[in-house]
Amino acid sequence: MKLKKKIILGFTVLAFFILLISLVSCRMASNNVNNAEGTELTLYFINSNKSQLVEERRVVQLESKEDLIKYSIEELKKIPKTVGLQPPIPQDIQIKSMVLEKDILEIDISSQYNNLSAQDQVLLRAALVKTLTEFDFINQVEIAIEGEPLVGTDGKPIGPMSQEDIVLEPSTVLSTSNLQTVELYFSDKNAEKLVAEERTIEVNPNVPLEKYIVEQLIKGPESTNLLPTVPAETTIKDIETKDGICYVDLSNEFRTKHSGGSTGETFTIYSIVNSLTELPNIKKVQFLIEGEKQQEYKGHYDFSGPFERDESLIN
Repeated sequence: MKLKKKIILGFTVLAFFILLISLVSCRMASNNVNNAEGTELTLYFINSNKSQLVEERRVVQLESKEDLIKYSIEELKKIPKTVGLQPPIPQDIQIKSMVLEKDILEIDISSQYNNLSAQDQVLLRAALVKTLTEFDFINQVEIAIEGEPLVGTDGKPIGPMSQEDIVLEPSTVLSTSNLQTVELYFSDKNAEKLVAEERTIEVNPNVPLEKYIVEQLIKGPESTNLLPTVPAETTIKDIETKDGICYVDLSNEFRTKHSGGSTGETFTIYSIVNSLTELPNIKKVQFLIEGEKQQEYKGHYDFSGPFERDESLIN
C-alpha cells in the first residue's frame, strides 16, 4: 500500500514538473513572437496640400537608439508608402550630426535648409520633432543649421522643441490665399540689361518679404529668354531691413561660385539691389558675406557700403 502511494506521489510530482516546463516554454515562445514582430515606429509625412502632417506606422527589426533614430530620419526623406503623402525632408538636405544628451536629441542640418520656403521649413521641423519624440527616450529635439542654432522670426534661438511646441494652424502653415507678387530682375540673353520678371509666390506673413525675393533670385528666372544672376549654390544666412537699408547676409558661395568679370558682378549686385528696392521700405542694400562686411566683391566693386537702385541698367 505504501509503495502504491509512493508511486502515485512520484507520478504527481513528475506531472507537475512537466506542466511547469510546458508553461515556461509557452511563455518563452510568446516572448519570441513579440520580439520577431519588431519595434513599431510612427513617422510623420506631409499631406497633399501641405497643410498638415499625417502619421504612417512601421514595424522594424531594430533595437538600438541610434539605429532607430537614423532609420526614422532616412525614411522621412523617402516617398512614403501612403499614396498622396510627401516626404518632409528634401533629398539634398544632409544630417551633419545627431547627439542624444539625456532626453534631448540635438540635430545639425546642412545649409540647404535655408533654401526652403518658410512653409517647408515649418513642416520639416514639425515632422522631425513629432516623429522623434514618439520614442520614449526622446522628449525634445533641438535643431541647428551648420552648427548655428536655429532661430525664429524674432531672431532668437528656438531651442529644444517638444510635441507640445508643434501646432500647425493656418497662421503657421501657409494656404494658397497667402500670395504675393514680386518684381525680380534678371539678365537678358546678351548680358546688356536687367529685365523684370513678375512672379507670384506663397508667403508667410511672419517671414520678411525680402527673404522670399532673394530666394527667388537664387532659383533663377522662369523665362528661357533670361539668364540667372546669382550663383545657385548661394544660401541666405540672414536678412533684415533697418532705417531703409536692407542687410543681406549671404554664404561664401555667393562669391566663390561666381564666374567673375565686371559685367557679371554688375548684374549680380544690381539684380538683387533693384529687386529689393521695389519694396517701398527699402532704399539701399548692404551686402555681407558670412556675417561680415567685405572690402570688395570680386575685384570690381567696393562692398563696404550700401548700394542704391540703378535704373539705368533696367531695360
